[in-house]
Amino acid sequence: MSRSIRRILYVPNETGDARQFGYRRAFADLLSAGMLDEVRVFSLEHRIHAGGDAAAHRADLLAAAREFAPDLLFMQHLGRTGLTDGDFEQLTSGGTPLLYHEADPYTRRVHPLPAAARAAGRAADVVFTVGAGTFTTNFLRSGARRVEWTPSAFDPNRIDLGEGQRERAMDVVIIANRGRARIRPLPNAADRVRFIEAVQDRLGDRLALHGRGWSGPSARGPVPYSEQTTVLRSAWMSANWDHFAAEPCYFSDRLAIALASGSVFATTLHPGYSAVFPPDLTRRFLITSSQPQDLLQRIEQWLATTTVDQRLDAELAAREFAWSHLRQDDTLVTMLNAVGVGIDPRAASEAWDIRRAPLDAL
Repeated sequence: MSRSIRRILYVPNETGDARQFGYRRAFADLLSAGMLDEVRVFSLEHRIHAGGDAAAHRADLLAAAREFAPDLLFMQHLGRTGLTDGDFEQLTSGGTPLLYHEADPYTRRVHPLPAAARAAGRAADVVFTVGAGTFTTNFLRSGARRVEWTPSAFDPNRIDLGEGQRERAMDVVIIANRGRARIRPLPNAADRVRFIEAVQDRLGDRLALHGRGWSGPSARGPVPYSEQTTVLRSAWMSANWDHFAAEPCYFSDRLAIALASGSVFATTLHPGYSAVFPPDLTRRFLITSSQPQDLLQRIEQWLATTTVDQRLDAELAAREFAWSHLRQDDTLVTMLNAVGVGIDPRAASEAWDIRRAPLDAL
């Protein structure tokens, strides 16, 4: 794109008290380094869920965009906002480019892409989504012109970088919810239940199982998002079985958080993983299989054949890989550059400062 992009209107995916601090802090860093001139935040979904008239909040967004006249709109996960094609026509009038980031997983029919996300995809110059198969074709089928893959990433501000302990209370920790839908369950929900119940049967109280809906000797109940790092480091490894197991290159941010925290991770083998996680770099800390029972056997083999020193070395390698490849701030720069912002990734990485206060506007 020929126009200079220095002023951005950011519409994040936020509800309740949750904030996209990883992106908000990264924008603050880019502003401090002079790589951007101004970034304004309009947290539309937060405002809608906080109360008031949803249509009025959408009108306020349109008014804010007209008043600010940004060089770029960067919007995330708009599924429940009610935005329409007409709204996006107004937002992008005058040629303002739109960058849309959809980090939630959707199938074609069971868990379809919401109307507002489809409209955003049609209006966007570039869409980024976290799967390279159905997640991508969902947008192309809806009329998107260009769809790119981006990894699910972690917020560096939320990771505890303490050293790993030589003694652990647990062998394995799992953080996952058990879905209750019977009519239209998420893909691979039954495989997840079979895998987790099998791990619990084999490991018993050596497994810490966190999340809603589980029972048995391993069940610990939900864990707050802010405490995931601490929980992950309480065991020698973490594990999960994914929904959307057939989606190429897909993984949730739980994998990114686990590796960044220094946790060896066992999970579903997706198509495309050999490119995302090259085996020569990741085999020490990423254990995968396409079958739940085989993954359990691999977990038990790893626990039976590794020494404490080997496990600690694997944790350091996991952390190094994640911090080099799966940071939210780095992925933000990649997405911004896809629409021509032109930020030097090396200079940006030197500007990252997790002590800096994030943008706090709503």
